[in-house]
Formats: sequence, structure tokens, C-alpha cells
Amino acid sequence: MSTTEHPTATGARVGRPAFHAHAVMHCNLNTTDGERAAAFYMAAFGVEPRMRSVERQGDATPLGLQGAIASTTTFLYDRRGPRSAPALELVDWDVPATTPAWPGSVDSAFQAVGFRVPSLRHFQSRAVALGHPCTEVAGGLLARGRRVPALRTVDLDGVVVEVIESPPGPGDPQSDGVLAHERMVAVDLAETLAWYETIGWAVLSSGTESGVPWASLVLPDDPTFTLEFSQAPLSPGTPRNAVTRGLYRVALAVEDVREAASALRADGGCGEVPEPSFIPMVDTPTGGFTVLFLRDPNGAVVELVERPRGEMSRPTAP
Repeated sequence: MSTTEHPTATGARVGRPAFHAHAVMHCNLNTTDGERAAAFYMAAFGVEPRMRSVERQGDATPLGLQGAIASTTTFLYDRRGPRSAPALELVDWDVPATTPAWPGSVDSAFQAVGFRVPSLRHFQSRAVALGHPCTEVAGGLLARGRRVPALRTVDLDGVVVEVIESPPGPGDPQSDGVLAHERMVAVDLAETLAWYETIGWAVLSSGTESGVPWASLVLPDDPTFTLEFSQAPLSPGTPRNAVTRGLYRVALAVEDVREAASALRADGGCGEVPEPSFIPMVDTPTGGFTVLFLRDPNGAVVELVERPRGEMSRPTAP
């Protein structure tokens, strides 16, 4: 395996454009049973439902859905809490209902969601107690540019869950899991890296293994979470829609969504940039968010959410 380290990827926080993403807000997972899905992640990783929103007459036009929608969204956070950690966002769609990927739809660029735990043995004991099988990954998994011991399991919605062993960082829970990465496919890795660098991601490490290029990306202001890319083909077809079961999008915080949209249009590095939208969530403390939905070169949906840096307290080290 050839590897290139990029030590400046987690460098100083000053001097970055205001439209760059500065924190990972959540990883979206569409589920057919929100209560059962939440119960699994809570029992397996010790995460907690810290925010919940029930929508019964909403407008999901910005997500490409027509007509009224109804859904229940649960945000699961590890014990670091909302300001210091990203969430796993479980969306249980009622209208239209969460559906499997239909025949002819393109493969998802999101391959797996990843947690890190202090002890794989402790996690495996939890999984056995839940009656949930998990398998050891021979040779471990690439994460942050290194091979690390890992287990792999599948959640109740068929989502691959990677579990890697890593010592707790500053402020981490000492025995529970921490949402740590998403594994993704890039049809053209160089093109994909350029796209993500446009919105503020930096290459932490990159290389080639068995002839396959890979890269680990991090936000300089949020070094605890990575996107783990490898180059591979995706089947052609119709893009998945917002109610497709499984991993669908990743949400990132920016200072000002409208400023970000304007700057990204001027830059041209992200292709078509639609108008931002306000998504009300009247039963949450925020009341809603101004957001912008983009698609990366592989069809993955990346959501930019207006959330100033001053409202976050992300750790400075992984």
C-alpha cells in the first residue's frame, strides 16, 4: 500500500472562506422503522436521541419530492452532545413511505457508516447480547490513512456499519461508540477530491492499495470525522430519491448558506448550485434551518446547513 500523509489538513482555523464547511452536522439514514432503528444504535453504541421532529404537513420540494410529506426525524448523538459531535439522523418517512432502491436506480455512493469504539471485544459482546451478528474484517479497515482493527455488521435497514477500534480522544465517552466516518465510492477520485475541496474538505491522507486509489478527507475545523473514499465504478441508472432506504446524504455546517451558494456559483467547482431553502422544524429548539442541497460527482447528496462557528464547540483533535 502506497500512502501520502497530508499533515496540514488539520491546520489553523483562521483565514478560511466563510462558505467553507466547518463541521459535520449529521449523516442521514432513511429507515422503515424509526423506533427499532434508534433502539439498535442506542443499545449498540450508547448514542442518545437528543432531538426529534415530527412533520405532518411539510414541503420537501428542495429534496425533489412533490406534494405534502409526513415524516419523523430522530437525531442520535454520542455522549459528546450536539455542539461537539455529528449526529446519525434517522428519517422514518410516512408520506411518501421509505422505499427500497428500485430496479434501475444508480448504486449509492455511500457504502457504510462508521463508528469508533475503545474496545472491539466490548462492542462484540453488546452485539451478541442484541442477537446481532458481526464479523471481523480480515486485515482491518483503512481509516484516516491507516489499517485499524475492525468489525462489520448490518443494521435493521441493510446499512453496512463499520466499527473500528481506537483509543478515546479528548472528551470522548470511555466505553461507548463515536460516529467517526462514512465510507464512499468515487468514480473518478481526482474529480471527487476537487469537488469536496471546493466546499472546504482537505485531504488528510491518500494512496493506492492493490491498484485502487483511495483518500481520507477531513474538515480542518472538525478533525474527528472523515470521509473515506476509494475509486470504483457505480452502475448507471436513475438517481435515488430522498425517501430511498439507507444512507442518502451528509449535512455540513457553513456560516451563511446564501453566501455559500453565491460563492460556489462564482467558483463553478461544484457544478449546478440551486437556490437555498428554509426547512421549518417548529418542534425543535432551532425552529428550522436554511439549507442548500448539492450533488457530488457520484450523485451523493451533500447538504449545507446554516450554523455559525460560534454555535459549535468541535474538538481540535481526533
